[in-house]
Amino acid sequence: MSFLKVEDEDLEESPWEATPTKPSRKILPDRTRAARDKANEKLVEFIVKTKGADKHLLAILKSHKPSRWLKEFLTSNQCVICTETYLEDEKQLDLVVQYLQDIYKEIDVKTLPRINGDRIKFVLDVLLPEAIIYAISAVDDLNYKEAEEKYIKGPSVSRREREIFDEEILEKKKLQLLKAEKDSVDSV
Repeated sequence: MSFLKVEDEDLEESPWEATPTKPSRKILPDRTRAARDKANEKLVEFIVKTKGADKHLLAILKSHKPSRWLKEFLTSNQCVICTETYLEDEKQLDLVVQYLQDIYKEIDVKTLPRINGDRIKFVLDVLLPEAIIYAISAVDDLNYKEAEEKYIKGPSVSRREREIFDEEILEKKKLQLLKAEKDSVDSV
């Protein structure tokens, strides 16, 4: 067996070889999102199919039960553009929101004028969090406060998901920068 003879000068690292390069790796599909969607399917089923949150929601709508989310909705003058929903799957979210719009029809007449006719905002800011928190409480066997903390914390995101997200943002920024440079060259 023969080996290549390497000269001593070839063993020295050149400056561009000194920094290790990240090996290119194939990104496999991340299964954590699919697992969260599957777990959230239980919440959707509890809310929509078994109507498990109905009594809780109706008690809030008829002013029989206090709600942090209702209180914030009624006292807030801010226009919120983005609402955190906990559910990441659009189909699941649509199914729950559509169901909650039917529940909304049972609202107490005393509360109705105070929401300024903004049904969608009310459903997203009050009924959706209440329904999901109540479902988390029932499905995960947690008390309401623990379920609310879990809801507020949101779904856990894996390190790989975060890396992919960061890479996507960097790629978009690079494209924007290249486009801006191209536009400035074209205008000259």
